[in-house]
Amino acid sequence: MIRTPSLPLVPALIPFLILGIGGEAKASSAQAEAPVLLAQASGSGTADQDLSPSDRINLDQAENACMNGDYRTFFNAFAQSAAVREKYSAARITRSVLNAHGKVISSQTLRPEEYRTFPVLLIDYDYKPAKPSRAGDAEEYLDLQFNQSQNNDISVEWSRIHYDGQSAGGDDRGNPLDADGKLVPPGTHQYPEGQLLFQPAGNCWEFSEDIRWKRGG
Repeated sequence: MIRTPSLPLVPALIPFLILGIGGEAKASSAQAEAPVLLAQASGSGTADQDLSPSDRINLDQAENACMNGDYRTFFNAFAQSAAVREKYSAARITRSVLNAHGKVISSQTLRPEEYRTFPVLLIDYDYKPAKPSRAGDAEEYLDLQFNQSQNNDISVEWSRIHYDGQSAGGDDRGNPLDADGKLVPPGTHQYPEGQLLFQPAGNCWEFSEDIRWKRGG
């Protein structure tokens, strides 16, 4: 993965950079759309009888996470269940591609039913890409970095990793390697490939933006 030393990544500031794309108008729009989320939460969307046992468990998990302000558990339920994603998505989802300087290359606004590219899956206890870089690569994982702003906006940055297999035993897969096969130093994160944004809505959050960072752009 190409790094840009002259443009150091400051994770805590990225949510504000991305949210700035839409300006204050987007913030007011998100507030206006909050009732839509509450309406979904009260029963619209997927019929209860159509839910799988797994979806029911994840919906309960997401609801409890909302009540406790636990955004990590909320995200896990979101990544595991299409029913959770349907219930806790904004009325409009923005999907953008940015270059390394933060310039918008492309952007589109989608209704939840049109959005089908959520990039993160949670399988057992592992974050996996919904679409591996190489088709059929079952050994590709995702490294996630969570940030919470003072306004309770949640940012989840993700990047692809593999492991070198130098395990110390147990479930340890060894050391993480970046997309170029280089060791990721302990306690650090590589340059993200994407960022997911969740805005507060009611007593919970709603998924509002999917940002992809183009390498070398």
